Amino acid sequence: MLELDDNLRFYIFNGNTNLRGGYIRMCATIREEMKSDPRDSRNVYVFINRSCTIIRMLHYERGFYVVYEKRPENGRFKRPVYDSGTGKYKISYADLVCLTEGLRRTEIRLPEAGVYGAKV
Repeated sequence: MLELDDNLRFYIFNGNTNLRGGYIRMCATIREEMKSDPRDSRNVYVFINRSCTIIRMLHYERGFYVVYEKRPENGRFKRPVYDSGTGKYKISYADLVCLTEGLRRTEIRLPEAGVYGAKV
């Protein structure tokens, strides 16, 4: 059973990567450049090609590597902003869905209690 949900941690690799290398090259990149373990089943690693036309996600589940790939029919994915302070960053499942659907997520704020009858 394929499993991606909001209980997982999603990490986007921000460097240059050749997606033609398959999961072996992705695992090497995760170990060497992201300083992480690709066999950690709590993590999903996201790779975007240079032209932002392909997204591949690597997930380790139940002793197997699973590679998900998404390509837009038209256009390109929007690359998220990179946090240079950490060298990698974690994104939420909701943000990943927005990224792969070509949407930009914005913050929604509820009005304070008493304004427009809202209860918080």
